[in-house]
Amino acid sequence: MNQLLHPEIIKILHGFIYRFRFLGVYIVIGILSILLELAVRRQFELLGINFYITGAVSMAIGIVFAFFGNVYFNFRIPPSRRNRAFFYFVSISLFSGLLQWGAFRTVIDPDWSYEQGRLIISGVLFIVAYFLHRRFSFRDFKRVGVAIYANGVEDLSSIHGQIGQYPDFIHVDIVDSSFTFSPEEVKAYRMETIKAFWRNREIHTHIMSKTPSRWLSEVLPYSDIVYIHWECDEDIKAVLGTIHKAGKKAGLALTMKTTLDDVKEIFNQIDAILLLTISEPGHSGQEFDLEGLKRIEKLNKLPFRDHLRVCVDGGVNEKIIGLVQVEDVVSGSSVLNHINPKQQILRLQTSGRYEVL
Repeated sequence: MNQLLHPEIIKILHGFIYRFRFLGVYIVIGILSILLELAVRRQFELLGINFYITGAVSMAIGIVFAFFGNVYFNFRIPPSRRNRAFFYFVSISLFSGLLQWGAFRTVIDPDWSYEQGRLIISGVLFIVAYFLHRRFSFRDFKRVGVAIYANGVEDLSSIHGQIGQYPDFIHVDIVDSSFTFSPEEVKAYRMETIKAFWRNREIHTHIMSKTPSRWLSEVLPYSDIVYIHWECDEDIKAVLGTIHKAGKKAGLALTMKTTLDDVKEIFNQIDAILLLTISEPGHSGQEFDLEGLKRIEKLNKLPFRDHLRVCVDGGVNEKIIGLVQVEDVVSGSSVLNHINPKQQILRLQTSGRYEVL
């Protein structure tokens, strides 16, 4: 289709899909759930089952169908967050159902059937329910960030032109010589420029340094989450405390060599975990280490998992992302080396379901 449409039209269509990628699928699932509810209700009525039981059971079936449809095919909520999402989804759906019932009893034309009234009122209240679900039920959908190095090599203006506001967050890597050999000088002052380009996006900063505190004064004003490594040479609890005192979220970065037993003593002091699923942190373009899937499974079984955000960074592409059951994923070369970076971000955000127009 790319050959049939003008590039500007394709650009507009891509932008439309990006902005309404959740809403479109939500509408389809919502219509299917109501049709399922009405079909079940009709069968119960033919069997002569009590009116109130019929209404309650058919609505419950519709709600469950809509929830799991959105969880698996739309928002991709990680398993660790689904209980909370289900609670909010049911609460909001029941509230919406009560409003619809009240409207049906008071304002619907008496000549209309239940099915007609249900469809009309659902359509009227649909957008309200959608925004409530986005705000509460599905707030933990899988988010995609793009990795940028805080050095003098990458052209920030060019990257912004490539990806625009498509990423859900921007992930900034600071790699100094104390952590791994790097020929480029760290230029943490570029954080201000990064924040200026992506003013309305969260900025996650990953400090790969044995002495992370040396960079905090430059990154904290522009960061929302700051990740540091367990393998640093400083008092890690003190560094985490400094991050929290600045009103920012503190995260812990784990390599594939860092065991959970090593770091469990500070889990109560962090807000997020960054799992590096590559063999050599600090270098882009590496393949995803499949052992990372086992690490993710262990993280998701932690008893306090609900209190942590988990982000995976390293080798994530459209083939891998559907297997990664976490809230946040970071991609660098998969996006920035792609012929169409915005399109690739959409692929990742939809777990590989989005294809070329």
